[in-house]
Amino acid sequence: CSPRRAAPMRWRSALTWAALAWWVGSAIEVCPGEGARYGDFKCNHDGTHRVCAQLLDAQGRPLAWGASGDFWSITGQKAWQWDGSMRSYPNPGDSWCICMWATASLIRRVGCENVQLRCEATDVAFVLNSYHDGGHSLDVAHRCLEEKCPEQAAVARMQM
Repeated sequence: CSPRRAAPMRWRSALTWAALAWWVGSAIEVCPGEGARYGDFKCNHDGTHRVCAQLLDAQGRPLAWGASGDFWSITGQKAWQWDGSMRSYPNPGDSWCICMWATASLIRRVGCENVQLRCEATDVAFVLNSYHDGGHSLDVAHRCLEEKCPEQAAVARMQM
């Protein structure tokens, strides 16, 4: 391959990866129940709130994550329980964008099988490319996301 032909190929490859990164970022769906803090209700704006977790059951009550209780009990946030705002306009639902460190901590405490995630609304690529958050290792969150969100994890691995 001549040097003249190699440069355009490199640019096309870089543009393909940039387009893929844009598509993965834009493909993240709305987290149903997330508040208006981000405007578009997606978990892909700040450096930590990247996981869309289901916190309410079908009746709108706090969802039990195993024997340890609901999200607010497990995380010590019962006094600030915001489930009412999750069920309200403008984005009523049962889920919220939670911190990556909280996700890892919850998985360690209750097990991956008891953590309810919305893969289509979680920024799986960002989490898999992050190793620590709030002083917590995210290794257990990586394993859980790869188990629960195999399609999103496969796309994320293509970006790595």
